[in-house]
Amino acid sequence: MITGGGGITPVSMSSMLDEEARLTSDREVVRRMLALLQPYKARLFWSLLLILIASAATLAQPRIIQLSIDRGILAGHLHELNLWAAAYVATLLVFWAASYYQVWILSWVGQRVLFTLRTRMFEHLQRLSLRFYDRESIGHIISRNTSDVSAINEILTQGLLQSIADAFVVIGTIAILFSMSVRLALVTMVVLPIMYLLARWFANGSRPAYRRIRHTISMVNAALAENIVGMKLIQAFRREERNFDEFDVVNRENVKAQKRAIFYHAGIIPILDLVDMTSTSLLLFVGGGWILSHTAPELTIGVLTAFMLYTARFFEPIRDLASRWDQVQAALAAGERIFHLLDLQPDVQDRPGAYELPPIQGHVVFDDVTFAYDGIHPILRHASLEARPGDRIALVGRTGAGKSTIVRLLMRFYDIQEGKITVDGHDIRDVTQKSLRRQMGLVLQEPFLFAGTIKDNIAFGRPGILEEPDGLEQIRQAAEVVGLREWIESLPGQYDAVVEERGGNLSGGQRQLISLARAFLADPRILILDEATSSVDTETEALIQRALDRVLAGRTSFIIAHRLSTIKHATKILVLDHGEIVEQGTHQELLEQEGYYYKLYTLGFSFGDEDEIAEGYVEEVGVPE
Repeated sequence: MITGGGGITPVSMSSMLDEEARLTSDREVVRRMLALLQPYKARLFWSLLLILIASAATLAQPRIIQLSIDRGILAGHLHELNLWAAAYVATLLVFWAASYYQVWILSWVGQRVLFTLRTRMFEHLQRLSLRFYDRESIGHIISRNTSDVSAINEILTQGLLQSIADAFVVIGTIAILFSMSVRLALVTMVVLPIMYLLARWFANGSRPAYRRIRHTISMVNAALAENIVGMKLIQAFRREERNFDEFDVVNRENVKAQKRAIFYHAGIIPILDLVDMTSTSLLLFVGGGWILSHTAPELTIGVLTAFMLYTARFFEPIRDLASRWDQVQAALAAGERIFHLLDLQPDVQDRPGAYELPPIQGHVVFDDVTFAYDGIHPILRHASLEARPGDRIALVGRTGAGKSTIVRLLMRFYDIQEGKITVDGHDIRDVTQKSLRRQMGLVLQEPFLFAGTIKDNIAFGRPGILEEPDGLEQIRQAAEVVGLREWIESLPGQYDAVVEERGGNLSGGQRQLISLARAFLADPRILILDEATSSVDTETEALIQRALDRVLAGRTSFIIAHRLSTIKHATKILVLDHGEIVEQGTHQELLEQEGYYYKLYTLGFSFGDEDEIAEGYVEEVGVPE
């Protein structure tokens, strides 16, 4: 992470971004969530129709029971009773068939929405600038692309249409009740004001609780991801107990948020059951009294029975809606976070009218460049340099002097605040980022290998090369250049040998050599080595150095190194101190000046005698025999 001034922990940054996400209104979140369903309107129409058919079948059942009692049992007509019994069975079959097909359709739509939303998010994450990843935690990003997306999908498919069906059942029940007996229906409706007040209380209290849940879940994910990635360091410094305590704090915050939501969720259902029982008691007391007193001619035992069944059906969808309210709140909170992420714009964007950078020779010029990561505290101040085609430029200086910043600016991972950077006379802000980086290669100090095969990782910088007739041969040549071919071809599977995630089954030297082969295969005109040899042993470094001498010929290269052997053959050495280029020249010229570089050299900073590793101890790892 690159910061100016005080650092920001993943948890605190997660909190900041969630606060920003709350600026989106519920109406806007709902509108954008519904827009995800637009391509599937036809399927959703049929699913809704099937849900309504299933709901109509359930609404017909109490009426059928009422008629079977009044016209069959009480009237003593067995034939009519059998007919109503058959009708009841028919409603069950209709309900089963309609429910089966609507679930199938909704499941299909749900998977498509999941696919679309996750694809959009992944595509957008690839477009965001490195500044976003400097300040954002991995766990927080993963949380938005997994649990948040699932929360939206659940409410958009099952939740939305089922809520419509529940509303249909409630309205249909009310209509049937009034058609059967207006007076008894009014008795049932007495509880509606209580339910309205209950709904207001639940909605107002549960929304902040569920927003807090989404936030604390992302905090847990962020802490978990950070600890998993850094497990080697945690165990090396015996931090297991301390990190457990820190994770326990975050985890307990999530539990507290869950308990707060459970307070509302657990309270609403028993209260609804109490209201349901109260309504049923009123029906028995009032309706039964009217039947016994013969003051309501339209009331019969069958009608009263149907009323009680309809009352249960009336409260059942309301109970379902209350149970589903936690899904609604979770989806709204997730939607806020997802759409906030999708609305973020890359800090570095192609200008309107940006053109493709033509094939370059590798002439690089920094003209009075000033840059600050935070826009306030400059990391690089009025830096000017020139690298002609084929030059090997070495960047030297203490940690934080601005070495890595120069190469990041050259690849336009960030935009400068002042000055200009040109490649073959083209301002890098005037050309497309894709065409600029296509002609550059980058090898990092900590190489990153993807899970797959050796050939997949070497071919990473040349998408499609494996489909070319001589693609595998080009990969073999790249491996030979860096001295890996013999080792690779001794492995079971050779170039199809499995590489575990992050190259976990390879040594540090092997990972670095594969990353070098990857850069060489991309055939860049400008090659950047960001301390690429600092984590390998002397023997492996010598192997890499020989490969570099062959590959760098005719290419412009920028090398950040801590070893004398890597920089002493550079055509120009740039010495940086506190963001300024204080000296430049060849190794011998700088020693003769007896300036800052000479001081670093004589003090042994970053160099060791006879190419020994200077900055701390680095474990020796090399190509296995």
